Amino acid sequence: MADMKIRWKLERMDEGAVSDPRFAECLIQIEGVIEYDGQPAGLVDAHYVYSDCPDSGEAFSELWDMDARSCAVYEEISDPDLDMFREPLQEFLDPASGILCVHFIALRPAFRGIGLGQRALRELVRSMADPRIGLVLMDAQPLQHMPHGYDDFDEEVRDLPWNSEAEDLDRLIRHFETWGMKHLQGTRYMYAAPDALRDSRTPQWPPCVIHDRWNTCYVCGGWVNLEAGEGRADDDGAVHTVCE
Repeated sequence: MADMKIRWKLERMDEGAVSDPRFAECLIQIEGVIEYDGQPAGLVDAHYVYSDCPDSGEAFSELWDMDARSCAVYEEISDPDLDMFREPLQEFLDPASGILCVHFIALRPAFRGIGLGQRALRELVRSMADPRIGLVLMDAQPLQHMPHGYDDFDEEVRDLPWNSEAEDLDRLIRHFETWGMKHLQGTRYMYAAPDALRDSRTPQWPPCVIHDRWNTCYVCGGWVNLEAGEGRADDDGAVHTVCE
């Protein structure tokens, strides 16, 4: 089997008081470039959201509302009549209260139909779903039907089927069900527990530097107090001198 790897880029979106995202409520944007046998094969786009109470109004104003796409996720999965997330999402959020929201996994034509999308999702869960994550959501909206899809993508949207949006959505929902995910009724989202998608997760979270104002060490993931002389900063980010 050919080698697959994902090159990650992380950016912290919230302005929380606790600097180390491993111990804080936070919203992190995840972007990944999928490489297969050394060739660019596609893209991954997601958000990592952790809150003690992710369906609360406080979590919405301080986290979800920091980005238009995460805000749209919150609105889609919420039940306005009950003032909480739609059932059965609550079952996945106690005690682990974090959510990994996958906006899309987009593959170039030559890499479709070989199981690479599911492998990319499994690697996303392995790398990004730390023990605080209790739920994985995936947007099943077809890439070719996304607003400005043909403007924002090139190879990743080429040769995708063009039927009615409802028909293409139903096709993707059935496809993601084969990955072990279930459809959240009344929405375009799929859901699953992380362990249903990947039986192991990395203890080294985050897997790369988080670009933010908190000076996260790109070696160990801890906070670097640059003002106190605990480390240095360069083009790669901040790093403790003891981690070099």
